[in-house]
Amino acid sequence: MLEITLLVVGLMWLISLGWGFYQYLQEVRKVPLRLRTFEAEMEETEALNLSNSANLDEAWEREILRTKPPMFPTLQRWLSGKQWMNWLDREIQKAHISWEASSIVAMTLLGMAFALAVGSILVTLLAPTSSPFGRLLFALLLAGSVPFGVFQWLRWCQRRFLRRVELILPDTLGLLANTLRAGMGFQQAIEIVAREGLSPLKEEFATVNRSLTLGSTIEEALEAMMERVPSPELQLALVAALVQREVGGSLAQIFETAAATVRRRLQARRELQTETALPRLSAIALAFGLPLFMFVAINLVTYLQTREAWSAPMFTSEGRLFWVAIAILEVCGWVWLSQVLTRLSE
Repeated sequence: MLEITLLVVGLMWLISLGWGFYQYLQEVRKVPLRLRTFEAEMEETEALNLSNSANLDEAWEREILRTKPPMFPTLQRWLSGKQWMNWLDREIQKAHISWEASSIVAMTLLGMAFALAVGSILVTLLAPTSSPFGRLLFALLLAGSVPFGVFQWLRWCQRRFLRRVELILPDTLGLLANTLRAGMGFQQAIEIVAREGLSPLKEEFATVNRSLTLGSTIEEALEAMMERVPSPELQLALVAALVQREVGGSLAQIFETAAATVRRRLQARRELQTETALPRLSAIALAFGLPLFMFVAINLVTYLQTREAWSAPMFTSEGRLFWVAIAILEVCGWVWLSQVLTRLSE
């Protein structure tokens, strides 16, 4: 069994190496075409006499997005148009990471294959007397955890981006309010934030400004922004601004009120996190520290009594079943507690 697993791992490594060389050759073949494209774009840029550097950067950005090939073109063609691929594209856009959906799918499949091989090797080394079905089940469970880990990583990237947005959101709303009080229009205020604001909202308002320049309405551009940045505070402020534009009134007052409200909510959230710091650390200690301590303590006591390592009852066939039950209960308890703490912090 071990020899077969090692052979499979070696074949996977050779296939990965061959695929890497194939991608490298494909990129090398595209170099002359990219050079010709670069020269043509330079001539076109000089002909159009783009004096504004912002327009030049935008032109290069569009050219890069148009000519950049996907990392896995075959997989991209096979998966294009699938409903779950559209969902994955939206999740990647919310996470604001420079990955393509096809690349994440390919890396997930490679990770599942690697986890399957590693799981087979580990169960063969640690439990050589176990049944083939048990080994296969353990390897499949380990491989099946890879998509769950990728999904959790995407969620973590989204939460990290939203935290960055919420930190600068009061200042951004205050800048909008000050610009409107200075006598400028709403679109001019968006342009000022896109030029003078703070990242990452600066880039988002720049995207809104480009959409307005290309002919979109303010409602459409802001609704697209709310889809890209699903922050409740930002959505509340933008919806209030859109309603105020329809019914009439002072947009500057709306943004000032929204900025003050967001500051109070962030302050309350920080106070809540401070108050719940000890319960959260206790939860981590109970979920991970206590099982590890019991594992070391029981094995140490067993070794001192019998002078044989790994002879505790937990390493028998019945003990492994309890290991599985304990692992399931630990994961369920941690997920439940994480959901509770997340709801409290919102």
